[in-house]
Amino acid sequence: MRRYSLTFFFSCVLLATILFDDPHKYLAKRIIYLVCLALSIYQLYLFRYKRPETVVDLPTPRWYRIWIQCLIGFTCLALFMDLRNPQFSLITIVNHPLALLTIVPMFSFQLGYQTIDIDKFIKFLLVTAILFGILFLFPISFQNFQGASTALCYAVLPLSLFAMDRKKYRLVAILMIVLSIAMSQVTDARTIILRILIFFGLLVAMSTVKKWSSLKLLVVLITGFMIYQFLVNLQAWLDLFTSFVKLKGFDDQDTRTFIYEEVFGDMRPAEMIFGRGFLGTYFSPYFLANTQDLDGDYYYRFSAEVGFLQLLLKGGLVYFLLYITPLVAVVRRGLFTRHKSRIGFYISVYILCELLILFIENIPSYHFQFFIIFFLAGYGYRQTVLEATTAPNREVYHNTNTLLQPGALY
Repeated sequence: MRRYSLTFFFSCVLLATILFDDPHKYLAKRIIYLVCLALSIYQLYLFRYKRPETVVDLPTPRWYRIWIQCLIGFTCLALFMDLRNPQFSLITIVNHPLALLTIVPMFSFQLGYQTIDIDKFIKFLLVTAILFGILFLFPISFQNFQGASTALCYAVLPLSLFAMDRKKYRLVAILMIVLSIAMSQVTDARTIILRILIFFGLLVAMSTVKKWSSLKLLVVLITGFMIYQFLVNLQAWLDLFTSFVKLKGFDDQDTRTFIYEEVFGDMRPAEMIFGRGFLGTYFSPYFLANTQDLDGDYYYRFSAEVGFLQLLLKGGLVYFLLYITPLVAVVRRGLFTRHKSRIGFYISVYILCELLILFIENIPSYHFQFFIIFFLAGYGYRQTVLEATTAPNREVYHNTNTLLQPGALY
């Protein structure tokens, strides 16, 4: 395929996410994974260098060029650190979803930012969400079944964003949300229900105070404080939650607090700034003490299992700030500038939710979930630009007058 296709791109990403597995046991799956991985990156190349510009393309935001340059500079620094790593492995760097490939989803921001017809993406989300429902209701016995179900499940909440704006998708979205909650009960994917609760809680709160930016900021600060208290007293909150909702089989063990203690205890001050490279690991006393009981998990951990800590481990605060820059940018535009885009508002709340969950889970990787997050961030940013109510945007961005839609200010 020599032309960029949004549907084909996300299909390759989804297949690669599902098929990544142990190459020593499932060589055929790894080969297909590599093919899908290569095709998805090739699609990004076609979009960036082969797609002809159109009259409705928007100039990139002023911060974007600087951000890309900083990201490339950081990537070179991280790779230099990897070259000095005694455990250097070129195959791991270019092949593992938690290594160099973590930067790839960030480039999907530009795809979303220049997407004009969003209907194809919505239909793709619809099909993916329905596949999740079918797979959950009629499970098929195969290796990595839960990983496949979870990957498909990440399409449900994004579909709900568009369902709130388009009535014809609402019934399917509601049914899939119910199934997502059910899946959270029967598996150990606890953040599924947490993500749903945080998103709809933020949506109600932000919709209530949508006319006052100061109150929106207060909502963000209060939510952030609650996340902090949740982490500090995680076991108590889990016990309270399980006693309240009566979910049988729900995993109510605190598996996060000790990870913060281990990562911060193992890293030096300089590493807090620049990290240890894409091949960086940390020492875990907990996994050392429980090696025989944890089915082969090694005590020098390649993944920190918490998004913020993973970014800190691989690239320090520099990588963390680079990673969240596009996400924070769309949250600022969607929640704290004046515009008429409802979908831009919904997307901004969703991105804010994902940012907060970075401190609980959301481990950055080459994964379907993160391609959706950055794609929606770009599309939401575009919509807030096109439907901005300030005069400068109408003058700078061509063809915006015909695209302005009536609606409430957010």
